[in-house]
Amino acid sequence: MQSYTTVRADSQAVIGRWVVLVGSFAAGFGTVYLFARLWPYRERPGARWFLASMVAQTTWCLSYAVALLVFDPTLRLALELLTLVAMPWTAVCYLGFALGYTGRTAVLSTWLYRVPLALTVGSNLLVLSNGAHGLVYRGFDVVSVAGLAGTEYTHEPGLFVVLAFATLWVVLGVFLLFDTVLSYGPLFRREALAVGTSATIPGITLLLWLFGFGPAMPALNLTPLFFLPHVALDVYAFVGNDMFEFLPGTRRAGEQAAIRDLGTPVVIVDTEGRVVTLNAAAESLVDADERAALTQSLSSLLDTEIDPDADEQRLSIAAGGERRQYDVTPARLTDPGGDHVGYTLVFQDVTEAVRREQRLTVMNRVLRHNLRNDLTVVKGYVEAASDRIDDPETESMLSTAATTADDLVATGATVRDIETAIGTDGERTTVDLDTLVRSAVDDASADADAVAVSVPEGLTVAAEPDVLALILAEIVENALAHGDDPVSVAVDRTAEGVEVVVADAGPGIPDHELSPLRSGTETDLDHGSGLGLWVVQWGVDRLGGTVAFDTGDDGTTVSLTLPAT
Repeated sequence: MQSYTTVRADSQAVIGRWVVLVGSFAAGFGTVYLFARLWPYRERPGARWFLASMVAQTTWCLSYAVALLVFDPTLRLALELLTLVAMPWTAVCYLGFALGYTGRTAVLSTWLYRVPLALTVGSNLLVLSNGAHGLVYRGFDVVSVAGLAGTEYTHEPGLFVVLAFATLWVVLGVFLLFDTVLSYGPLFRREALAVGTSATIPGITLLLWLFGFGPAMPALNLTPLFFLPHVALDVYAFVGNDMFEFLPGTRRAGEQAAIRDLGTPVVIVDTEGRVVTLNAAAESLVDADERAALTQSLSSLLDTEIDPDADEQRLSIAAGGERRQYDVTPARLTDPGGDHVGYTLVFQDVTEAVRREQRLTVMNRVLRHNLRNDLTVVKGYVEAASDRIDDPETESMLSTAATTADDLVATGATVRDIETAIGTDGERTTVDLDTLVRSAVDDASADADAVAVSVPEGLTVAAEPDVLALILAEIVENALAHGDDPVSVAVDRTAEGVEVVVADAGPGIPDHELSPLRSGTETDLDHGSGLGLWVVQWGVDRLGGTVAFDTGDDGTTVSLTLPAT
């Protein structure tokens, strides 16, 4: 029994020895492989720091793997010191990677990161000068552990301090990566989890070695062995899933720039309405820079009451020496746990839009009421004058004046129809096209037989009836007024929806009438003669459809396509 136990123990020792030795070398060379694969990404945020961490990690693993074969005390001590020098650099460079990768690159050039770097340099000097003070270790001896060159020395307070700082840098780096997992959703979740978890495995092993827990510890430091799963997880994240291809720092920077660089004022307040942050445009609005505005009540800064729980509200705010109108859109802010933490307020300057709306309202009233009534009076006097004269030339001139007045009154009526049908919000319903088309044709023509109508029975469309009727009446009126017989209206179902085709045999719509519709605007040199085609275009846009005009020597075809029910 004793012989069997001895053989089994010897076998386990041999297996353990080869696992530790081969595993330490494998971790070192695996890190070299990872370094080579990531070298092309060295310009990516955080990549250079990760590569630097890989160099320190390779130095640690390979120097310790070689040290396991060296029993000469002097050389063994030199290799041990090399591992103690590489340990903190592995950690502090890992922190640099986490800062850069998660979009905090600016921190790397500040004192916040220079402090860890300085402490790392200091820890190296402390280790290398141990012979003068003995603050890191005492009594270095080489011992054989299962045929490997282990060491025995007292871990002095200096070593605990060195590794405490190294552990702190790793913990901070892991925290930043896990924060990415929580904050940025599934896009970076698996990769950040893998890299964050990979650092904890050798980190825990190192602490067990430091305090002397576990088999063969602290004579053997198994941390290099446990860099193997660390390397495997890093390969999975960086090589298998292109971790440097998709950076959470891009999203972080985008979120910050979306507020900071936006030309529209944006203010973030807490639940009490106090300013937490604001962009440059908002600084002009509140007449204070961000530092002065922080923690101040936004309502007091703007000298007007703002209700962040209300829907969109319009406020008059004194800004830039004048009072301007702003539409304020609030949005509740919640943290990842779903707790309400504040509000985002977006201020849209609508001063010019409000003024333009006022001008249009006044001009529309003048056009619809004053101008129409005055033209009716003018037409009456012109007709009365025409009845009292016998001069054919003068009578012709007065007749032209009366016709022009009629046209202007009709234009006013068209404006009224536009405002009624298109200028207000309507409700979409299911419209029976046969009924609506025939009604629109009747409104456009006094002669029921002047237009041939063809509509499949039961064909419907989802639309605002008043808008669609106005469009169809305008197209048919134009065909009757400017085209030649025959005029037809044909409706059919197509793959795109429902198509309404109005055709006539007239001379076609002049190009100068269609050109403004194609460009979307009118100019002094490029404009139509009326509102009719604009009514059609605006109405079609309102219904979510399309309209096409095909003009030629044989007439004009207007094709109107609407979404099906």
